[in-house]
Amino acid sequence: PPSPTPICLSREAWGLLGRQQQEEEAQAQPGVRLSIPGPCGQRAVPTRIVGGKDSELGRWPWQGSLRMWGFHHCGASLLNRRWVLSAAHCFQESANPNEWTVQFGELTSSPSIWNLQAYYNRYQVARIFLSPRYLGSSSFDIALLRLASSVTYSKHIQPVCVPASSSEFQNQTDCWVTGWGDITEDEVLPSPHTLQEVQVGIINATMCNHLFSLPDFRRNIWGDMVCAGDPQGGKDACFGDSGGPLACKKKGLWYQIGVVSWGVGCGRPNRPGVYTNISMHYEWIRKIMAKNHIHRPDPARCCSSLCSGLPCSCSCPEPRRAP
Repeated sequence: PPSPTPICLSREAWGLLGRQQQEEEAQAQPGVRLSIPGPCGQRAVPTRIVGGKDSELGRWPWQGSLRMWGFHHCGASLLNRRWVLSAAHCFQESANPNEWTVQFGELTSSPSIWNLQAYYNRYQVARIFLSPRYLGSSSFDIALLRLASSVTYSKHIQPVCVPASSSEFQNQTDCWVTGWGDITEDEVLPSPHTLQEVQVGIINATMCNHLFSLPDFRRNIWGDMVCAGDPQGGKDACFGDSGGPLACKKKGLWYQIGVVSWGVGCGRPNRPGVYTNISMHYEWIRKIMAKNHIHRPDPARCCSSLCSGLPCSCSCPEPRRAP
């Protein structure tokens, strides 16, 4: 199948897929790929969420902990040095950016107060943008956060790629969901609160609609949603994982396909997890970034000089935030 069509941004702005040129960095030359270790979707570490296992530091370097007054509340993902993606329902209690920070580069959601590196990798949220079509239900459940300062990249902190279309990922099995949420419907993640990971498969819209038309819970799956999990159950996101990434690997790069949104219980048979389909919100993300000092895509400049034939990296549903 053809490779996914990622967002292609100009040298100053292609950080939605990876690296935003930082003001204090030396000016990069056109046609030169920025490193550490690459544009996006790469990780330095080779290859409990319900049914999951402990992760390793650096396996998911775009994973963030969205924190309210310093405590883990939801998951998040890093798009570039200044922009973070999460779920709109995470902000039902408060959308005051002064109350929110995002922690990157940590394996635990509860780093020690003596961990200075964790302190330096915690970033204040400056602005919160909720989808204008989000009305408090399960549709349009997406939020874009602008940070007050630029994230410092390292081998443990890297941005994830975002595809302009998710059609190439239908029925893909090499997808993973990560987070610090509950490990069963009745069991919280125990100390030391290590990031959990579980492999899930993308379930096509027809099958997902069928599963959610079965008795005991009927629910419409709209176009801005994508389903993932195991029809047999046992592999899923859960409470506290909301806002985190569903990422799939394609030709050596990791693309974020969805944002953890809602589900019926956790890991139940025939009840896959439901995620916000990021590609359906691409134009909204692009416009928000463009209006807030991130340049618009420049295909002529980016795709001809930077890509050079390479991948252009250039009851009610239960929201899965922490109780």
